[in-house]
Amino acid sequence: MKNIFAALALAFVAAAPAHADRAAELDRLAKRYHELGQLDGSVLVADHGKVIYHRAFGLANREWQMPHTTDTVFRVASLSKQFTATLIMQLAEQGKLRLDDKIGHYVPELNSDIGNRVTLHQLLNHTSGIVDYANFPGFWANRLGEKVPKADFLAIMNRPLEFEPGTQGHYSSSNYTLLGWVIEQQTGKTYSEALDSMILRPLGMQRTAYDAPDRIIPRKASGYMRVIGDYRPADPLWIPNLGAGGGIASTTGDFFKLDRALAGDTLLKPESKRLMFTPYIKDDVWGDLGYGYGWLIGTRTIAGKPRLVHEHGGNGNGFRTLVTRYPEDGALVVIFLNEGNGNKGPEIYRMRSDFSDTLFGKTVALPKPFLHELLAAEIRSAGDEAALARFDTLLARSGKPESGDSLNTLAYQYAQAGQPGTGIAILKRASALFPQDGNLHDSMGELYLMTGDKTNAATAYRRAIQLDPSNNNAKEMLQKALQP
Repeated sequence: MKNIFAALALAFVAAAPAHADRAAELDRLAKRYHELGQLDGSVLVADHGKVIYHRAFGLANREWQMPHTTDTVFRVASLSKQFTATLIMQLAEQGKLRLDDKIGHYVPELNSDIGNRVTLHQLLNHTSGIVDYANFPGFWANRLGEKVPKADFLAIMNRPLEFEPGTQGHYSSSNYTLLGWVIEQQTGKTYSEALDSMILRPLGMQRTAYDAPDRIIPRKASGYMRVIGDYRPADPLWIPNLGAGGGIASTTGDFFKLDRALAGDTLLKPESKRLMFTPYIKDDVWGDLGYGYGWLIGTRTIAGKPRLVHEHGGNGNGFRTLVTRYPEDGALVVIFLNEGNGNKGPEIYRMRSDFSDTLFGKTVALPKPFLHELLAAEIRSAGDEAALARFDTLLARSGKPESGDSLNTLAYQYAQAGQPGTGIAILKRASALFPQDGNLHDSMGELYLMTGDKTNAATAYRRAIQLDPSNNNAKEMLQKALQP
């Protein structure tokens, strides 16, 4: 069925035989990822400023069996931050703000010890220390699809700073929500209007828009989640809650237009781009790049050669997106998927690595299935005991995961489906595979508490603290587990 619904639109734009060969290799990889159930969406790869591969796979809408095309619109989630940073830099060029301005000048509702200390520069590069509402425990509880009052956002942002501004990097959507409010104040327009007039129309990005609830966006994909290996519609999401940090929808083709604009000087002046693409402090997403303005910047070894990288991902309810620029080569890899649960998953990053290596001439082996997907399928067909007895066999088929995160997620999915015992069994195997991962023991403690087993919960939390003494959640939960 997946081959039937692979998109008909396939663009191979090759200026030389090498590009044609690499496009064929990219297609071989993309098809394999699609066969494995990891690629339903759109992929664009460019080299020296020209698209050499652009293809779509799978279904934009599963209920109606509508296939993706290369013109399908996806919610890009945190890739919206790139647009917000660009708008701020444009306003700075126009003299309507300064990057060293304090945020309290524009958002007086912030407590003075925050508003008078944090600058726009620190918001842009995630060094503000302001608490992230998006990952604050309980913030979204039972209201993901409802309008959240501004006061609720401010209540989180006004909590004590996590660190002295400018001393650390910590990813926070609160930073970009605040920048969105600055844009609206200084332009006298809504964020959507400013986006349209200052970026989208000048660049001819006709398939990109702020995804407002009252706005119909043609050819927009529906979002889905994989739960225990099966697809289900993503929960409703009130996009204005995400605002300037995650509210935009776009296409892979339009992101190529953005890339070309950033390669020139029509969108931003050279000095603005220098500021945007400076890695100010180490990132805490993957840890190998640094935070700039709306981008992560650094150097990676690709196909045996160190290369400058500009990258950012987006993980939303029903969507995952990733854009990676290699500006010195005029190269670009864009991957948009309409599946995701809001957490960064390994699949899209492995695709990026494979597509990047192929782009630069390295031969890449066809990908293997993921362990957590093989395990979920085996549990469905044979039951948890039989499946877990075959864990080592499944591991040999998949290879060892880079981390225990995917198995941890699968364990929680079983627990949420009313099978915490299955989740605990998965976490035991995962912790044997990754013995230094304290988070797996933290999760195990939580699942033991679900079953009422405080003794084993306490043991798991103690191990989590031993492996990560800074795990305050485990310390708090251990005290609860020790209560009679």
